[in-house]
Amino acid sequence: MKKALSFWIFAVLAVSLLAGCSILQSANSLKSCKFAMKNVTDVSVAGINLSNKASFKDVSAADVIKLGAAYLTKSFPLTMNVNVNVTNPNPTTARLAGLEYILWIDDVKMTAGSMTQSLTVAQNETAVMPLSFSLDLLEILKGESKDKILSFGCGLATGNPDVSRVKVSFKPSFNVGGSIIKWPTYITIGGNKLMPSTN
Repeated sequence: MKKALSFWIFAVLAVSLLAGCSILQSANSLKSCKFAMKNVTDVSVAGINLSNKASFKDVSAADVIKLGAAYLTKSFPLTMNVNVNVTNPNPTTARLAGLEYILWIDDVKMTAGSMTQSLTVAQNETAVMPLSFSLDLLEILKGESKDKILSFGCGLATGNPDVSRVKVSFKPSFNVGGSIIKWPTYITIGGNKLMPSTN
């Protein structure tokens, strides 16, 4: 009886150890992952999709009326997705549990917070991690004209060099044995300007 009990205890411990090793391998894989800005998509201002607009002159008359109405309400919400390439060069799967983030435009801190962002990246593969942001351009660009605010949004929506104005700093986190472990420092991707330091 004692031998049987000892065997089962040993078996449970062995399974737990193997599971723990698997989790640690996944965490270590995440630490070795490479992050890079892919693109900025789904840019909308005041509910108007600007992803296919190169400048203010490409906006329809009906949308101009909508933008004018939004401007009068003192709110010009900007929404956009920043898509991040996550490359896992390891022979084991990497599993992201969430992240803390800071969004920068023109090296100015726009917004900060955290996301529950689950992502699994297979060994030697690249996956796309979409990050969604929402902020008020009228609050950010105080004193600017409606045309300037819209042009700002259009510049982010197109594939021109203005996309380099967007950067994201983030601290990924991962689950190890039921505990959330955070990356010790911020990773910054995108843009081509000098980044302010982050803590």
